[in-house]
Amino acid sequence: MTMDHAYADRRATVGSNSPRRGDKKCFTAMVTAALLLLAGCGTTSDDGAESGKPPAGAPDAVRKYVKALNARDREALLAVGAAPDEPWSRAQAKRIMRDKGGRGLTITEMPVRYEQMGTYLGKADLTTASTKGRPLRETVELTHEQGRWRVALFEWPSSEEKPTSKP
Repeated sequence: MTMDHAYADRRATVGSNSPRRGDKKCFTAMVTAALLLLAGCGTTSDDGAESGKPPAGAPDAVRKYVKALNARDREALLAVGAAPDEPWSRAQAKRIMRDKGGRGLTITEMPVRYEQMGTYLGKADLTTASTKGRPLRETVELTHEQGRWRVALFEWPSSEEKPTSKP
């Protein structure tokens, strides 16, 4: 075999599709940059929660909700819903208590799913057993605001509507 044939055979086995030394360096640099970029994504937010990981406490908010229902405690319901003590919120709390309150509910399942859209949002698929009346099964919507989780229970009046109290 002549020198020309040996070189041609070597080129054929190495081929034009195999990475060159410069390509490997470029690939290594890209992988390193990507890893550094991902390492920077693990920062903490203002409330101390790690980015990508929701703040703790959503299940506790759902437990407080169920406790308020069982006790028919309007103030506790307003607190867990982060609603002001106003005529419109008291009326809504009264309806919620009438429909769901005082059943002796015990949580049997409560998986929580989280999303992040500026703030954290959650949905708990609440399933309860009941000592009085029907068990409760509902999706409880949650939002994390001002460092705490609240249950989205109340429909807030729009700024165009002025809530009125009945005489």
